[in-house]
Amino acid sequence: MRLIFIFLLSIGTAYGQGSREIKVGYAGRYDSLPKIRFEVTSKESFDRLPQQGQLIPKAIAMDKGMLAIPSGKGRLRLKKYNGSPGQGDGFRGWKYAGYFPLLKMHALFSHSVSEHIGFSDLVLIDSITADRYSIVSIGDDAVEVPIPSPDGRFLAYYYNPIYERNSSFIGVLAVDAKDSHTKGHISELMSFQTKDWGVENIRWAGSSSFIVKAYTVEIAGQNRTRKYTYYLGRLDPADDKTGHN
Repeated sequence: MRLIFIFLLSIGTAYGQGSREIKVGYAGRYDSLPKIRFEVTSKESFDRLPQQGQLIPKAIAMDKGMLAIPSGKGRLRLKKYNGSPGQGDGFRGWKYAGYFPLLKMHALFSHSVSEHIGFSDLVLIDSITADRYSIVSIGDDAVEVPIPSPDGRFLAYYYNPIYERNSSFIGVLAVDAKDSHTKGHISELMSFQTKDWGVENIRWAGSSSFIVKAYTVEIAGQNRTRKYTYYLGRLDPADDKTGHN
């Protein structure tokens, strides 16, 4: 069913000349790659980390009711999201999320509806080449906005399944600086999936390590509370001895 939305998405979007659509984050690719290993760390270690590489707000011009996304190949005219009631199935449009100065990329969410079920995807658009990188989700909703490492070599993102309490998926994408803005330069690196806890936030602790603020939802009668645990993950344990504990 998601293939139908991808088709609708492609015919409803105008691209810059020579730009490409590249999909990353497929589960099948991650299955053949190493898994992220975590160790428990402290709340204090997480709290002292800065939130680096975050999206910044950016004013986007409108062109005849369309979003006009600037790129090195001219403006990309994208249908603005319309969530008004009474619409049938189909592509609803795009929501602009912000801009990554470190990556030189725009972040947007695309939205579609089929059989009264909403679907969304997170898409990164290269502001130089206008290439579009769609991060594949394991569910119907889009993954959370990825967090770049301090040097921009990696992107960490997560997804919490709506109907599976205390479950999550974490993916890490590699950004190849040598091929930046010349060919497909974002690819799957490592992943992790669990049914033991969800993810509330991720912060990078170094060039190749990050800390996850994880939670479990506990239900007592009508009350729902979150219990937090913090996990340090290393992409290369021998490469980044950050000393967090």
